[in-house]
This record gives sequence, C-alpha cells and structure tokens, in this order.
Amino acid sequence: MENSKISLKLGALDIQFEGSEEFIAESLVAIVEQFVGLDLPDIAVGVGGAVNTFGSGVISQEVASPVQSKLSATDFAVKMSVKSGSDLVMAAAAYLYHTRGMEEFRRSDILSAMKEAKGFYKTSMGSNLSKSLETLVKSSRLQTPSSDTYTLPYSEVEGTGRHLS
Repeated sequence: MENSKISLKLGALDIQFEGSEEFIAESLVAIVEQFVGLDLPDIAVGVGGAVNTFGSGVISQEVASPVQSKLSATDFAVKMSVKSGSDLVMAAAAYLYHTRGMEEFRRSDILSAMKEAKGFYKTSMGSNLSKSLETLVKSSRLQTPSSDTYTLPYSEVEGTGRHLS
C-alpha cells in the first residue's frame, strides 16, 4: 500500500498528513471538515499559532506558547497607561504572558509582577488585589480556569500584544 502526503493551511491552522491512501479515502476528509467547522480565532501574527499534525491516523496537537518579549512590567504599565490597581493587574498579566511566557499565573505571580513596576505599584493595590481580580474576572478581562489561577482571554492577549513594539 502506498503512502501519500497532504498539507492544508486554513488561516493559522496547518493540517499535515502522511499515511495510507486508505485512511485519506475513509477518514481524512471528515476530520478536515470537522476542523473547518470549528470556530477558531485568527491568531495574530507574532502572538502564536496552532499546528495540528496528522500522521498514520493518529492526531496530535501542539499549540505555540506565548511570544517572548523583552519588555519589563514597568514597560507594560507605561504602554498600557496604568492609572488604577486593576490597570496594573492587567499590565502585570500582560508582562507574565508576553515576557515570562506564562499562560497561567497565580495571584502571587501577579502581585510579584505588580511590585516589579516600582513607579506604579502602591501598597494599597496589593491590599485590594482580591477585589481587582474579582472585578476583572466578572468583566471577562481575566479568566479563572481553576481556583487561584488566572489566564488572559484571547481578546486580551491580542490587545496587550499590540504593546510589544
């Protein structure tokens, strides 16, 4: 039996297959149709992308991690025009995501990053951190996949990514 190679690119989604013609005839078209039907966001250039590899009928997925920036927490605070504790939380989250490459972070990580923005951090911001986090989660600017763990939603990753240049 002969093997074939197929490579399809759909926006940020790259589907590659190498395997039997029998698998292509029986299954690959249905799998591709399922991916086309998904509501996948367009990944901004430089923010990361998704690569799906199909081989011998086995599907694996690898999602690119955040782009490494050289901006400091203070740089994000300046570029994001921080004026409040909630603003500084978002700048700290952007710093953790884009500079440190963390897709998930704990409250303690956010507080440490806030303190790194020395010209912006005030002790009262640390005292009010729980309230700021609660407000940001309710407004969907942060997500909580589990207790005491926070992530930036895609819209915020895209928005904060504009500050990288």
